[in-house]
Amino acid sequence: MAAARRTWITTALCLVMGATAAFAQTGGVAGKVTDDTGAPLSGAEVRIEGTTLHTSTGDDGRFSLTGAPLGTHAIRALMLGFKPSLKSVTIEANGATTVDFRMERSVIPVQAIEIVVGSRARHTAADELAVPVDVYNHEVLARQGTTETSGMLQALSPAVNFPRQSVTDGTDVVRPFTLRGLSPDHTLVLINGLRRHQTALVNTFAYGTPAGSSGVDMNAIPSSAIERVEVLRDGAAAQYGSDAIAGVVNLVLRQGRFAPTATVTGGQYFTADYPRDGDTYNVSGGWGVGLGKGSLTLSAEYLNRAATNRAWADSFEVAGTGINDIIGPDGKVIQKRNPVPQPNHHWGDGLEKDLLTMAAYHLPLGDKSFVFAQGGYSYREGNGNGYRRYQGSDRSWDAIFPLGFLPEFRPLVTDYSLAGGWKAEVNDWNVGAGATFGHNGFQYDLRNTLNASLGGSLTTVTAFGPDGIPNTADDPGIPNQTSFHAGELHRDEFVGSLDASRELLLGLPNPVNVALGGAWRRERWVIQAGEKASWVDGGAQNQNGTGKAPAGSQVFAGFAPSDAVDARRDNIGVYADFESKLSREVLANAAARFENYSDFGSLVTGKFALRVQPTQRVTLRGAVSTGFRAPGLGQQHFSKVVTNVISGTPTQVGVFPVASAAARALGSKDLKEETSTNLSAGLAVTPVDGFTVTADVYDIRLKDRVILGATFDDSTTKRILTNAGFGGIDAIQYFTNGLDTKTQGIDLTADLKVPFAGNRSLTFNAAANYGKTKITHVDGLPSVLATSTDEKGLLDEVTTVAITRERPDWRGTFTTEYTQGPARGLVRASYYGTFASAQPAFTDGYTEKYAARTLVDAEAGYKFAGLEFALGARNLLDTYPGKARLDFNNNFGVFPWAAASPFGYNGRYLYTKATWTLMN
Repeated sequence: MAAARRTWITTALCLVMGATAAFAQTGGVAGKVTDDTGAPLSGAEVRIEGTTLHTSTGDDGRFSLTGAPLGTHAIRALMLGFKPSLKSVTIEANGATTVDFRMERSVIPVQAIEIVVGSRARHTAADELAVPVDVYNHEVLARQGTTETSGMLQALSPAVNFPRQSVTDGTDVVRPFTLRGLSPDHTLVLINGLRRHQTALVNTFAYGTPAGSSGVDMNAIPSSAIERVEVLRDGAAAQYGSDAIAGVVNLVLRQGRFAPTATVTGGQYFTADYPRDGDTYNVSGGWGVGLGKGSLTLSAEYLNRAATNRAWADSFEVAGTGINDIIGPDGKVIQKRNPVPQPNHHWGDGLEKDLLTMAAYHLPLGDKSFVFAQGGYSYREGNGNGYRRYQGSDRSWDAIFPLGFLPEFRPLVTDYSLAGGWKAEVNDWNVGAGATFGHNGFQYDLRNTLNASLGGSLTTVTAFGPDGIPNTADDPGIPNQTSFHAGELHRDEFVGSLDASRELLLGLPNPVNVALGGAWRRERWVIQAGEKASWVDGGAQNQNGTGKAPAGSQVFAGFAPSDAVDARRDNIGVYADFESKLSREVLANAAARFENYSDFGSLVTGKFALRVQPTQRVTLRGAVSTGFRAPGLGQQHFSKVVTNVISGTPTQVGVFPVASAAARALGSKDLKEETSTNLSAGLAVTPVDGFTVTADVYDIRLKDRVILGATFDDSTTKRILTNAGFGGIDAIQYFTNGLDTKTQGIDLTADLKVPFAGNRSLTFNAAANYGKTKITHVDGLPSVLATSTDEKGLLDEVTTVAITRERPDWRGTFTTEYTQGPARGLVRASYYGTFASAQPAFTDGYTEKYAARTLVDAEAGYKFAGLEFALGARNLLDTYPGKARLDFNNNFGVFPWAAASPFGYNGRYLYTKATWTLMN
């Protein structure tokens, strides 16, 4: 089925992108862009209006565009800090028409693009909007010292958190990002304005994000395919649909014709007290080719990243000799006394290999219409580890692993999408119709592990029955094994949409931009059972004869047939959006949206935003909106028994749907939708030319928030579960709407560009975010647990801290970049404020506090003859997060560094980069 679907997607993508019109004669245009003093402007955007042709000027201010349709066209030049310049040019065949631009500086900086998010009217500047939108172009993204899209975004936007994960099951491989400290599924991700599907993975055990969410895998999109990223830092559910509670991230793909470009990056961690590791190689590139009147953009990326390990040696390891190693205070082995290699645990990044592709196609059908298509495919092979199973453990067999074992996750993640549509001007209306399909699959493959309940032999078929008696020859059972296919998760999403907009005279001082539209969305979420050996209870006693061995593959018991589910639902949404200038100083926007879910009913959300510009140098803005998010299909239907380490003891924890018999026995309630209210107010001031400061405060109230609740594991819980027929489960978790939260904060930005004579410039960019989430209400325990001795209530300390304190309270970045002709240099400081982490896997109910840290990055580059070479460093000063106290929250000294660290715990990373662009 999966292979057939991939074949269908590939075939459809080829058909759409291969349908081109006959080749027509084309011409070219070239010229130079300078400022009002005559100095060349590097990085100015030049585009032919009505087409997808665009380019950027080089260091000498020159540009060249080929493949332009013949005739008279409007050509526009735009650049941040300058007023747009428009000229009419007649393009003829067999030659390049010359046109030069002399641009005048602007008091209010203007972005060189049309902003997609924040408003459904056309805007060519983020400063024109009534809500805060940050825009990061391709060149800025490429200078962040990482090739991961989420990592780039975190380095640029302090409102984004992208914490490192380790020993978190599948989240080691598919890491979520958050905006303004909310959950990953509170941020809507768009590609070219079209909704991006979420991952199939449910983050049941993650650091830095509340457990129980599913976000968008931004790292499945090759960064080489991205022209720019727009970050809307405001609630926008009424404009774009559910999930846009914290805001919207829109990725705009590169389009049009451009020369082939390839980038090769290589790096390694050079950090004190650890061997060099984490070797990373990345090859990426793109090419915009002309196909008749249209264009096809192709992008691809390959990443090979070796693992890092920052664990310390384990003083409890005694395998082979019965004697432990002698460990020093720095976590190193002073005297080696047993054969197990140290460190015997893993705490760091896992191995990762990615192949990412993306394509975008654009075909004009005339002067006022075009069709488009976009799609991509990604494949990831990752690796993560669980906790070590020691020699002699009840969860191991020494006959199979004489020295114990460290189990491995080895998942395969696939992601593909296809979108297409048509846009046109019809009777003065701008209309568009489109459809998108997205799929994400997560395959749980495990290595270096076993199913303890199947006994201690890999070579015989003798196993034990549920009664502990060996099976007969007629029922030989299942042999044990050391690798398993533990099941799969799949998520499919299809969206069909129809939109229309135009300016109408409605009796106001100026025309009103009216936008109307609707969308139908179909979601599907699937659990496929793993192979029988991964979930079966073979019935064997543990190797110490103290009781039954736990069933299922160690580190992650496979999905059983009883866990399997194929859940689907439909959503219909319609919206109306109105925007107009009430006066020259005042812009108003109002939007309303009606949504109906087939499994959760209907709700209306709304938004009102206002922008006031009393003077040319001062802008005021504010917005109020309501939001709505139905529980995800994964939150409703996830079912799994996992092994968590609670107070140092491995514990079988059942994560069950609220409608299951086990959850009902513990008092679960049907999930309902989340609702939100978002208030924001902001100020943008340009005290002098070329220098702008913004400040935006926000208040987000979430009611009936969906979260994975506490782990109930006391004697009352076990008695209830046993009476309900679930005696093999030690503890239980289920999803709940049992809390309300309040998130408040402020975003600050400042930008300054200082030009010099002789093609030199110096830029300064600063941004900061303060955000704090408080829990304003928690439901009481279900009545069935009235006699429970568990004092944590509906939320345990891990969940409470994850919501309120695991994200740094303050985040800030300060970047300065100097350019002089072909040379450039960049220095960036990133500040991470105080945060906390609670890890009952090691000590129940203990919260660790961590101090603030500042990281410094640097990069220098030189360009010549179509080549650019760069040297850089991330975390140049080799800064680590604070250490957890020994014996508290660090697995007894084995995991010294903060689990929820927002910047990880890998130390200094040095890299080189070479970019080649084919010269015209």
